[in-house]
Amino acid sequence: MKGRRTFAVVEDGSEYIQRFRRFLGESFDFVPAGDFATARAAAGAVEGLLLDLDFRRTPSDRLIDEQGQPAAAVDAGTRHRLAETQGILILRRLRAEAIVLPAVLFADLDDRQADFLRRTLAPLAIAPSRLGLREIADLLRAVT
Repeated sequence: MKGRRTFAVVEDGSEYIQRFRRFLGESFDFVPAGDFATARAAAGAVEGLLLDLDFRRTPSDRLIDEQGQPAAAVDAGTRHRLAETQGILILRRLRAEAIVLPAVLFADLDDRQADFLRRTLAPLAIAPSRLGLREIADLLRAVT
């Protein structure tokens, strides 16, 4: 059996990390990462990445675009589009920088979208919102 695993929780708030620490903290460690820069910084000290999809609460200057560039000076429509897929954009940029940690994306996606992301951003598991804590714990054990 592997030792205690540590995951970076990449989200724009604290809901996931609080929930995971409270209910899964006996088995895993979780560190916060609120944007691409903090996720990249945490990558060297964790065994996996847990990513939220939507970052609506993140300030524009901390969002990245499809090329991984800061998205500070964008119109409202572009900002909305980038925020609602920020978890994917962060993972894409991490993969482009050769960070290949196992990742879990918490998102409700159709099969076609999920299959595409699993192929292009591997190793990646997709965790739909219907998963309970026991299933999430099993998934975290399985991906690392």
